[in-house]
Amino acid sequence: MTKSVKSIIALGSVLAVLGAGAVCWKMFMSDESSESTSSESSEAYGAGTQIIHNNPDEINKIEVSNSTGDFNVVRLKKAEGEDRTLYTIEDYEDLLLDTSKLWTLSNNTMDIKANSIVAENCTDTAKYGFENPVTAVLHYDNGNSVKFYIGDVSPVAENTYLMLDGDDTVYTVSSGLVDNYRLSKNDFVSKTVLEEPPEDDYPVVRTIKIERDDLDYDIVIEYDQKSDDNNNRGGTSAAHVMTEPLFSYLSVERSIKVTNGLFGLTADDFYSVHPDESDIAEAGLASPFCTVSFTLEDKTEYRLIMSEPFTDDDGLKYHYVMLDGNNIIYKISTESAVWGTVQLVDFTSKTVFGSNVWDIQKMTVSAKGYDDIIFDCEGDSKENFKVKKNGVDFETERFRLFYSYLITAPGEEFALGYTVPDKEPTASVSVTDEYLEKTYTVEFYDDTALRSIIVIDGECRYICSKSYVDTLLENIGRIDTGEEYIKTWK
Repeated sequence: MTKSVKSIIALGSVLAVLGAGAVCWKMFMSDESSESTSSESSEAYGAGTQIIHNNPDEINKIEVSNSTGDFNVVRLKKAEGEDRTLYTIEDYEDLLLDTSKLWTLSNNTMDIKANSIVAENCTDTAKYGFENPVTAVLHYDNGNSVKFYIGDVSPVAENTYLMLDGDDTVYTVSSGLVDNYRLSKNDFVSKTVLEEPPEDDYPVVRTIKIERDDLDYDIVIEYDQKSDDNNNRGGTSAAHVMTEPLFSYLSVERSIKVTNGLFGLTADDFYSVHPDESDIAEAGLASPFCTVSFTLEDKTEYRLIMSEPFTDDDGLKYHYVMLDGNNIIYKISTESAVWGTVQLVDFTSKTVFGSNVWDIQKMTVSAKGYDDIIFDCEGDSKENFKVKKNGVDFETERFRLFYSYLITAPGEEFALGYTVPDKEPTASVSVTDEYLEKTYTVEFYDDTALRSIIVIDGECRYICSKSYVDTLLENIGRIDTGEEYIKTWK
């Protein structure tokens, strides 16, 4: 036998002995050594190992126990067509829940695979967070169940330790699969006070009534039947008008939260779920600061009660709010629950003349020092509109320019508490509107040296600058002269 062959045989013998030693060493090493070696060699050891595999639609109950308490998730309805399985929480069946978040508890267990095996035959599970773990039990329609424990978050980003009941193996899994098991049952309660319906099935709010302790009057807003026709005609008027404390058109953009803000109204937090009388009293809702009543076209009614606005520790303003039937006290910002702080100027348009010029059938202008001027109109567009002044043909564009000044009448503030002066108005304009199917009269009365009162159909409606009325008188005098109308006032 050559020297080279002898060397190779000797080397093989040594390796064989070393290999056997390694096997023996691994067989008799402690759990802790196994965990360390596994962890040090690769976090990916055991990656892809199947831990839980199930059909989540067959889960009829989930028991959850975590640091916030114990609760049971129960199935209400199995998946059908495009509708997924619907779950609720025992004792919370009367509440609006975040069904999507609740559904993740079953769906995320459909196929849980390990990102790694951290320890096998582990005896010191406490260091992985299993001394007081989150516990979950999945119950299936066939009577079987699976119990697992959720430990701490692993130092490896986005991983969490997990163990199966009856198995001493510690796994890591993606944290996103099990994070929601750490939530309290209140975390599954929807913060949406009333869900927003689909756009093609949006309800018509017929009336909104706001009653508030800091106001001497109630605010009543009603749906304008004409708004349907107005939308078809491409109009820009709001769908509602204010009828109390006085009549006013609404701003299209600024009124939408007042009229439709209940739908999709969302809280920042809860004050109490299933509140008792003491909770309601402590939240300032036993005698609410503000009550808002909504009546829909189908006669459905909603009622919100609200506390006085308060400022939290972060300097943000909120109300405590309850909706009849929801059994929850919400914490909602004043920006969302606008009814508790809104002022009339915030959502009204203060439009004095509400007519489109092409809808005017007749307009009578009266003023001190002038004979009455009567405009008779026909047509409904710029192309076919014709005007007569006191029975004589009148230039259409000149009529339009005069009316353009009228509609700039500034409703600077509401004339709440005013009475119609016992004297002749400084100027008066009566308009018969074909579209509105009515005649309304706007009168201007001197109030002070700088202010005038605008009275519409016998109701004191606005206060405006007297300079507007003085300029109106000047423009009335220019109707026949052909002089250019004055467009501004001081």
